[in-house]
Amino acid sequence: MTIRKRLYISFFLIILIVAFIIGVFFYAIFSLNTINQQQNHRYDQLIRVEKLKEFNNSYSWIVLDIITDFQKIDIVNERINKANNFFKNLNTQKSTIINSSESKEEKDNLILIFEHFDIMQKLIKKELYSLVVNKNSDFKTFNKNFEKINIDTEKLLIFETKYLQDKLTQTQDRRNEFLSTIKLELLILFTILLLLSFVISSKIINEIKEKLYRLNQGVLQLFKNGEKTIKVDIGENNELSEITNNLNSYLQKQSNIIDSREELLRNISHELKTPIAKGKFLIEKIQKNNKTINDINTIFYDIEMLTSKLLEREKLNFAILKTSKFKVSSLILESLSKLLIEDESKVIVKIKNDFDIEADFYYLTIALKNLIDNAMKYAKEFPIIVKSKNDVIYISNIANKLSNDLIYYIQPFTREPNQQQGHGLGLNIVDKILSRHGFKLNYKHSNSYNIFYILFK
Repeated sequence: MTIRKRLYISFFLIILIVAFIIGVFFYAIFSLNTINQQQNHRYDQLIRVEKLKEFNNSYSWIVLDIITDFQKIDIVNERINKANNFFKNLNTQKSTIINSSESKEEKDNLILIFEHFDIMQKLIKKELYSLVVNKNSDFKTFNKNFEKINIDTEKLLIFETKYLQDKLTQTQDRRNEFLSTIKLELLILFTILLLLSFVISSKIINEIKEKLYRLNQGVLQLFKNGEKTIKVDIGENNELSEITNNLNSYLQKQSNIIDSREELLRNISHELKTPIAKGKFLIEKIQKNNKTINDINTIFYDIEMLTSKLLEREKLNFAILKTSKFKVSSLILESLSKLLIEDESKVIVKIKNDFDIEADFYYLTIALKNLIDNAMKYAKEFPIIVKSKNDVIYISNIANKLSNDLIYYIQPFTREPNQQQGHGLGLNIVDKILSRHGFKLNYKHSNSYNIFYILFK
């Protein structure tokens, strides 16, 4: 797993914990809001019950006033009206108070309280008022009945008050307990978050430090022992292994270039020995005839061409390609112009379609020139044919089929066993140029024609 993926997974885990903490926080707010609403509801209900206590006491005072001044009808009527107003007020609050109850026990108790109030209302409006109207001063039975119902109501109200106060206490305890739990949970979650962040970051940092140390040791080993690659195990599928692989690829490429140069120098040394030896031999005969002088010129021209091709091949290892867009017809005409062909009838050009090419015009011209030059050099009959069709250039000549596969001839200094001319560098240079561009050279023999063709796509 790459370090980047580890970081993404770690970041996701941290985000997940943070999201969970936020969720717990909002859950705490929602729960506290619910508890506060419940607490406020019970406070309101307690206030209503306290108000009922006031009503109960007020009825006692009304009865006392009526009995005391039972002979004063005006005062009696005034107290009766006051009692009626209390009853109306009670009736308006009855449904609210009963519906605000939270349990069946509380609801039954409140219903019973209001039933007692109804009884008190009947006692005051009917029995007491009847006694006053009839000027009956015997209030003992009434007092006994009223006092009993009043005391019972007071007890019920006290019970209800205590019930609500207990509930309020429970709510407060629940609220405090909930706050303590939430604080503990948030503390634990924050601790886990910090520990997880520390463990993950430490692990990733230590892993990077370990891999960097191994990579550094590998580089030191590279310089110390003259190794060609960094030989160190830092795992697979991580960024540092990619860097190591890229460095090894570069070092391998440099090593190949050095090996290629060493091979080239060995081949140059071998190839130059023969023409130089011939030159020395012919110089000794220079006095015998003029033909010898011409042969000497040919030999040294051959040496000059070999040197030129070797330099051209070496430049390809370091050349920076300058790409441009041009037509295939321009490429073919420029390549032919470099050959300086005296008899143009020896070459037939067929442009079936003039497609576009995006490449280095100079180097691609050299590659095509070498292919055309080889075709003319080894043709049994003329003309040779240069044809462009469907993103391919074909160079065809009448010649014997090659005795080996194409891969044999693209190696430097390789040629047919019976071939005397040339140095075996032409196809090697062509292959190097095409490979640098991502193009491909192929070969086939068909109907007595050797056909070399370049695939551009």
